[in-house]
Amino acid sequence: MHNWQIQSPYHYNPEKKDSLENLIKSILKNRGITKEEDIESFLHPDLKNINLSKLKINLREMDKAVIRIKKAVKNRESIIVYTDYDVDGIVSGAIIWETLYKQGANIMPYVPNRFSDGYGLSKKAINKVRKKFNPSLIFTVDHGITAVNEISYARKMGIDTIVIDHHLIPAKNPNAHALIHSTMLTAAGLTWIFVNYLTSKTNEKFLDIVALATVADMIPLINENRILVTFGLEQINKTRRLGLNSLIESSGLAKGEIDTFSLSHILAPRLNASGRMEDGLDSLRLLCTKDKDRADELAQKLNSVNRSRQLLTKDSLDLAHSKIKKTENLIFVESENFHQGIIGLIAGKLVEKYNRPAIVVSINSIFCKASARSVKGINIVELIKTSSAILVDVGGHPMAAGFTVRKSNLKKLKENLLSASQKIIKIDDLVEKKLVDLELDIAFVNEDLYRKISSLVPFGQGNPQPLFVSYKNTVVDFSLVGREKNHLKLTLASAKNPEKLVSAIAFNFSALFPSLDLGTPLDIIYQIEKDNWHGLSRLILKLKDVRLTANSSYEKNYSVNHGNPASG
Repeated sequence: MHNWQIQSPYHYNPEKKDSLENLIKSILKNRGITKEEDIESFLHPDLKNINLSKLKINLREMDKAVIRIKKAVKNRESIIVYTDYDVDGIVSGAIIWETLYKQGANIMPYVPNRFSDGYGLSKKAINKVRKKFNPSLIFTVDHGITAVNEISYARKMGIDTIVIDHHLIPAKNPNAHALIHSTMLTAAGLTWIFVNYLTSKTNEKFLDIVALATVADMIPLINENRILVTFGLEQINKTRRLGLNSLIESSGLAKGEIDTFSLSHILAPRLNASGRMEDGLDSLRLLCTKDKDRADELAQKLNSVNRSRQLLTKDSLDLAHSKIKKTENLIFVESENFHQGIIGLIAGKLVEKYNRPAIVVSINSIFCKASARSVKGINIVELIKTSSAILVDVGGHPMAAGFTVRKSNLKKLKENLLSASQKIIKIDDLVEKKLVDLELDIAFVNEDLYRKISSLVPFGQGNPQPLFVSYKNTVVDFSLVGREKNHLKLTLASAKNPEKLVSAIAFNFSALFPSLDLGTPLDIIYQIEKDNWHGLSRLILKLKDVRLTANSSYEKNYSVNHGNPASG
């Protein structure tokens, strides 16, 4: 059940002076932005405002890295850029490889295999690259900060390491030649800043893929990240990068219309799919190729892998749902059929549906791999660590974690964690709060309002698309749409101005349909969208939650709590 909470008491009145400006200020206040200079910076992003000191980037470490790179390039040393296999790691690797290769470096990429190499730097992988490339310098990008033993091992092999990472610094720093670090950016954003420092110029050509990595890694789009994504979206909509163009075209997107949703839901999953299912090196090859035919071939391959990933995720999610006999405070499901590369996706989907932490375990012959996702207010990694004595390893942060456990200890672990969850997780923690920016009657929705709200783009983590609530709207027309007739299309009339009719769409709200009739009063939470169906441009409300107006004669007819709850 959703608990609707309005964050701002501001009531918009278009007849009052500066009403649109005050509306924007109210929305920004909900995001913690109140000072005039901060509002100005937010509304008018500028690359010149990226401040290394503010980002807590150590310039001495940057200088050490630059000196070591120049020496390696001059002496034609063998260099490896060792990436992670997600979008952030792949993009970071592409930036380093392209920059140093252009400078004449003898550099090769290494993308670890999720299944044979595991996450991050490993002694096994160090031995593999040493045998194949005999490097004297390894870059780790998007990982490495916790690889204390592995970096010491590389040093004994005569290999220097430069770490570029944005994860939390552990109690003991790795003994790397240079450590370039900030928790305020993605690894790709940090890498972009580093190569600009290395080359003594601002190279905007990488911002297209930096924006992609920033959105994919779900970094809050405020401060420097907002700047990078704003300019990155400009770049990606006119990009000349062959691989990116092939991926855009094969995904059915059109340049000029790419936004943060396109990055997070269409492009990023395709680049992530190869690392989840097969080998992430194909994604790096796609970003770096200079051959159009090769770019088209790789884009099609990633599309195919992603389709397989989608089907596998659906089947695995169905299996996960079947295993949930009753909804505990913590969801814990395990199976030999859960593919290790997608267990994080399954856990995330379970959290979305049941609004409680979820752990999904892929069972193997000796060791089991698990991914966990949580809800706001519940530190999932700390919950898991209550059983650290029987875990092989565990890591993560409050909202997402992963661990390895011996198959022989899996049953005991499940019992321990379900028991601990009953003590740690309270029922009140599991009531989803639907945070709404402010009340806004649908009669006030028009082009001027839409344009003003659009000044807040790009939307994403830390800067969500504004949500509004409107009460006692009257149903004038309604129907079910979609291939499976699971979406609700509505025409609504404002309570304040019944002559004002607005179109609305409510995805996955078909359960409400039997309770509707002409004249039914509804309370809605909505976003304002631009609809370009069949070339006609108009504004439409995208409903995020719906409930029958309280104390109405219709209220008793609707009490279904479905997957996308229409309840207050």
